[in-house]
Amino acid sequence: MTSLEKCPRLSFQQAMELARLPNQESGTGSAMLRFMNRQPPWATGDAIPWEASGIPRPLGTKVAFGGVVYAQAPLAAARAIASRADSDPDKDRAFGIHSIHAVFTSPGLIDRPFVFEVSETQYGRSFATLLVNVRQPAEPSAEPAGPFSVEDSQRSLSAPCLTSIVTFRRPSSTTEVVQGIPPSERYHGILNSRLPTEWEPCPQIDIDVFSQAFPDVGHGTFPILDMHKVDMTQYNSTRGSSEQKQLILYRPLSPLPDDDVNAHVVCHAFAADRNGLIMFGNQLGYGFNFGRAATLSYSFYVHVNAADAMFRGDGWWILEHSWPRYEAGRAAMSTLIWSPEGKHVATAYQDGILYPALPSTDAKL
Repeated sequence: MTSLEKCPRLSFQQAMELARLPNQESGTGSAMLRFMNRQPPWATGDAIPWEASGIPRPLGTKVAFGGVVYAQAPLAAARAIASRADSDPDKDRAFGIHSIHAVFTSPGLIDRPFVFEVSETQYGRSFATLLVNVRQPAEPSAEPAGPFSVEDSQRSLSAPCLTSIVTFRRPSSTTEVVQGIPPSERYHGILNSRLPTEWEPCPQIDIDVFSQAFPDVGHGTFPILDMHKVDMTQYNSTRGSSEQKQLILYRPLSPLPDDDVNAHVVCHAFAADRNGLIMFGNQLGYGFNFGRAATLSYSFYVHVNAADAMFRGDGWWILEHSWPRYEAGRAAMSTLIWSPEGKHVATAYQDGILYPALPSTDAKL
């Protein structure tokens, strides 16, 4: 099988490009700012050679990777905040993303744009809250492979596929700092056993059956970030599911703009959603009997000033995943985001559904 490492991969500026649309009036009578994405979102397993392998492509890989719209919604909110800059008396202390709280209500479709409808719920001196509803046209774009046209946004729109509340705060300072021991110390032996790039690229779809079938497809077309999965097999072998960890190393494919701190923040939120709940399926023993996984709600908290979340230099950031709870088909995931210097920058929490495949009727006979 030919490696797909040479597949074209979009940078942040390309993959996350937003076009400004005409404002509309919100339900409260104030202006609702509107944006749309220009490029089709990445779909999980997009570059895997399904047809050549004879393996049917799972339905869940034919829709948008949720991390794309999850990251673009706060980016649209940040663009709305930035539009106030000229009238902001404290613009030298610009608002940075503080938290993102989103509910996924339906899968995103890749053949039409997302339309982001941004309205303010509160705008204060040091804190702001914005609501983002994300909708898609009821019909595919005339250019389903993109770039999407503004005319697509003028078609009838479906109900929201994602609703997000994004909070912003201005930078501040304290003398006290409290955080846990960074993974560079707790997992020193594992992380120092190889160079970051010597770990395997994150699987395009991290389910055991597909990782075994397609071991050499590399990053494929995954945009924005290089991400490598640390082998935690030995560490996890003596621990129960709720105590197991997974480390992911990541950094941008190309530099992000220095004058847009919120672009850096949303990249971390994008990274933290990569393969999250489905990796837990492997730990539960569903890797060769996988049914369904989907995030229902996802919250992301920035613990530092937004400028401290910026990618600087070529250092590797660390995602520290754990899955503390599973019952009744519902999985919980916690992700700590660590800087190359060992600072705990942000934490992500997800809740979603996770099921093994249903037994066939033949299995009962």
